[in-house]
Amino acid sequence: MDIVKEHREKCTYCGQCLEVCPRYEDLKLIENLCKYLEGNSDIDSGSLLRCLTCGLCTCACPEGLGIKPLISPARQKWVNENGLTDRQTMVDPDAENNIFAKIAEMDEIPVYKEGPGSVVYFPGCAGAYINTSMAKAAVALLEKAGVDYTVLSGIEYCCGAVSAGAGDQDPIRRNGQRNIEEIRRRGAKILITACPGCFKAFKDIYPRMFGKLDFQIMQVSQYLELLLMEGKLSPEAVLNHRVFYHDPCHLTRGMGVYREARNVLEKIQGTELANKTPETSACCGFGGGVRVNYPSESLAVASDRFRAAEKWGCDIIITNCGGCMQNLIEAGKNEKIRVLDLTEYLSLACGVKIEREDEKMLELVNRAYRLCISGYGEFDTS
Repeated sequence: MDIVKEHREKCTYCGQCLEVCPRYEDLKLIENLCKYLEGNSDIDSGSLLRCLTCGLCTCACPEGLGIKPLISPARQKWVNENGLTDRQTMVDPDAENNIFAKIAEMDEIPVYKEGPGSVVYFPGCAGAYINTSMAKAAVALLEKAGVDYTVLSGIEYCCGAVSAGAGDQDPIRRNGQRNIEEIRRRGAKILITACPGCFKAFKDIYPRMFGKLDFQIMQVSQYLELLLMEGKLSPEAVLNHRVFYHDPCHLTRGMGVYREARNVLEKIQGTELANKTPETSACCGFGGGVRVNYPSESLAVASDRFRAAEKWGCDIIITNCGGCMQNLIEAGKNEKIRVLDLTEYLSLACGVKIEREDEKMLELVNRAYRLCISGYGEFDTS
C-alpha cells in the first residue's frame, strides 16, 4: 500500500510517535508530509532535516507507521525538485566535497590486507577514515582467529547507503554492482560489515536492486559471536566492568540485529551487561544528517545516553556503529564513562589493545565538516 494512503487510512493521530521522538513535537507534521508527498503543498526543508531516522516512532506506533516512513520519500522528492546540496553530496565518493577524501588529505589512512579471501571485511567509510580503531580491532581479531580474510576498504567502494538516506540515490546505483563484483572476484563466502548502513545496503537494498547475492552477509557482531561459538576466539582477560550496550538505531530497529552483540559481551569474564534487551534503547543523535545540520542538538541527544548509562550504574558504553561512536565520544569528552566499540572491547578481552587518538579524530572530522559543508554550524539553534 502507498505510504501516504496507509497513513490516511490507519493513522489516528494518537501522538504515541511523538512521545518517543527526540526531534518533533507537532502532530501537524504528519499531515504536512502527506500533503507534500501528494503534491498539494510545499514543505520547509528544515522539517525534513530534523529527523534522525531512528525508527523509534515506528516502533511506538500501534499501526507501525510513524514519521520516518514519510520522511525518506519526502527527502527524495525534495532533492528531485531542488537538487542536491553539499550536505547531500558530502559522502558521495565522486563529489569534490567528500569528507572522507578530505580527511585522507589531512591524515595517513590505515592500509589493510587485500587480495583473495573467503571472508571479506568491509569497514565502511567511517571505520576506514574516521573511527579507525574499530577497523583495526576487527582486523586484529580476524588475525587472532586465523581467518582467511581480506579487507575491502576505500572511498571507491562506498556502499552508498548514507547518501541514499539523504536523498541522493546516485552513489548506490553507481557503486552497488561494482562492489558486488569485487567481493565475488576475491572469492568471498562471507562479507562482514561494520556500519549498520553498509549492512542494510548489502543485506536488503542490494538484493532488491541487483538480485540475490551468492555470499553470506553478516554484521560484525554476528561474525564475532560465531567465532566465539566455534572456539576460534577465546577471551583470556577478565574485564571487570558493568557495561551499557548502546543499540544503533539502524541496526536494531532498522535490521532487527541486537542479540548477537549482547551474547558477545556476556561471554567476557568479569563483564556485567546492564541492559539485556533493547527495550529502553534510544538514538545517539548522529543519524539522518542531524549531526551535520544541527551539531549542538545532535550532541545533546548523545549526552542523554550517558545519563542512561549512569542510571544503570555502568562505567563503559559499548557501541556497534561508527556514527554512534563518533557522537558519543564527542558528547562524552568530559564524562567519566568510557566509550568503546564492541570490537575494541573484545580485543581487550583477547589480549590485544588498540591505540586510539580521540582528540585527533574529532579535530580531523570537524575540520573536514567545516571545509566540505557551507555554513557548517551556522544554523544550529542550540
